[in-house]
Amino acid sequence: MPSALVVVPTYDEVDSLERTIGRLRQSVPHASVLIVDDSSPDGTGDLADRLAAEDSGIEVLHRTERGYGSAVREGFRRGIAAGVDAIAVIDADGSYDVTLLGEMLEAVGEDVDLVIASRWVPGGDVRAMAGRRRVLSRVGNRYARAVLGTDVQDLTSAFRVYSTRVLRRMPLDRMRSDSIAFQIELAVRVAQAGGRIVEMPVQFTERAVGVSKTNVAMALGTLRRVTQWGVHGIRARPRTKP
Repeated sequence: MPSALVVVPTYDEVDSLERTIGRLRQSVPHASVLIVDDSSPDGTGDLADRLAAEDSGIEVLHRTERGYGSAVREGFRRGIAAGVDAIAVIDADGSYDVTLLGEMLEAVGEDVDLVIASRWVPGGDVRAMAGRRRVLSRVGNRYARAVLGTDVQDLTSAFRVYSTRVLRRMPLDRMRSDSIAFQIELAVRVAQAGGRIVEMPVQFTERAVGVSKTNVAMALGTLRRVTQWGVHGIRARPRTKP
């Protein structure tokens, strides 16, 4: 299994973080964990520090800025600097089945650069996903696939493993999108960098505690961003000339 860093961005995840980290450490005990907390007012940062004090494999990065995209990019930079083979990213809310992570890490190799835990491939389970969120995800993914020229079924999944090999070839410092749009842009940039993407079916469960940060306004903003990328020719593969 490749050496790995698991990046866990957090903001107000005090009710779910400990359980998620516990499952991660059971699933992939060899991997290092980096919790990136954006000054959560609910005490998530303090909880993260306690978990790190109890486990030498956990590190905490406290930031004064906020933003999912910048948190993940910082995790990428630290993983690349540490020389690990792969960097995983997962939300702290417990929505994704983290027991899949070991299999995802094993899939990253010489010919695979991004493994996505996908809700929208055969075997993916979204029965416990809220109805409105399910519709937004389904429609948004279909639109993004058509506009950006990709076959990836779940462009918005927040559970992924990247090879550091492909991350070194990507313009991370020039990527300024955030949240859902950032997930989409990362998949497109991996394809543009010549990386191969595979998807594995995952069980998705709507978070039991806390409040989801995904809303209609965020989804509409993502669709506008995808449209802009399409207009400016940012695609996973070039358009075929007539």
